[in-house]
This record gives sequence, structure tokens and C-alpha cells, in this order.
Amino acid sequence: MANPLTFVRPFRPDQIRSILLVQSGPVGLMLRVGERLRSMAPGCEITAVVREDHREAVLAGGFDHVIVVRWEDRLDVIRTLRERRFDTVAVLMSHHGSDYLRVLPYLLRTRSVLAFNDNLDSFPVHVARAGTLVLHVSGQRSAAGLVRWAAGRTVLAVVATAVLVVAVLRIEIRAAWRRARA
Repeated sequence: MANPLTFVRPFRPDQIRSILLVQSGPVGLMLRVGERLRSMAPGCEITAVVREDHREAVLAGGFDHVIVVRWEDRLDVIRTLRERRFDTVAVLMSHHGSDYLRVLPYLLRTRSVLAFNDNLDSFPVHVARAGTLVLHVSGQRSAAGLVRWAAGRTVLAVVATAVLVVAVLRIEIRAAWRRARA
């Protein structure tokens, strides 16, 4: 888990030496963010974490290191990345792309998390931007979408539980009826 101070400390761009760029959006946006990071922090070591199906596009992106992630290997990748400390983790705040890599920046040890939107605007993820962070992690576009998503999940959970309880009761009643008949 990221250090809670990561989200309270001020962002210090002059202290950046290593950056981890996580592909939580389209690969084209990731390549543009990589170029933006090179211009923001020249001379920094940039490591990219990409999905397996975008390996070829990213290898030509000029990153110092590329880590390819498959869904099955995601826990091993987290363990490997936690062995190293990055000054900044850059994350794409796009509504398209990889859901399973959205939470990765918040599981690693880092001094700061830098978020980029589709227009290449960036801001440090800070406690004052908690609402934006919730929208990013949930993958929703607006607060209303987030409320609809949460209500839908709640209704789905209640309905699924009710269906399972009814199914189990039906099985138990039929079994008791068969035992009584035999």
C-alpha cells in the first residue's frame, strides 16, 4: 500500500529521478504521456507497465524499461514493482483502457502519484482531490454515474443473494420431500 503521506506531501518535480508510467488507458495516450514526462523531467529513468497486447507499440516508445503485464501475472508484477521505489508514479485518468491496472499506482511505494487526463493535463493526486480519485478508480465519468454504478451494484448483490437463497431453499425442500416419500 502507498504511504499515506504520499497523498499529503507537496509534489516536488525537482526531486524526480525515476518515474513509473502505468498503462491504465489507451496505448496512444500512454505514448503521448511518456513524451510529456520526458519534457517535464529530462534525464529521468522512465519505466512503463503495459498490457501484453500493447507490447509492440510501447517498445518503440523510448522508455528505459518496459514491464509487460498479463492478467494472470498481476500479483507477481506488483511484488516485483514493490521491491523498487519510484519517485513518481504516473497514471492515466482516461475512461478507456485497463481496469486491472487502475489501482496499481496506489499499491506501490512512491513519493507522489501524478495523474494525466486525455488532454495531457496533469496534477498530483492529493488528499484535496479525493473525489477525482474515486471517479478514476471506479471508472465512471461523473458523480451521477458513480452513484448509478454503486446503486446498481447494491441492487445486483441483493437480487443475487435472494436468488441463491431461494435456490438453496428449493433444493432443501425437494430433498426433504424425497426423504419423506422414500
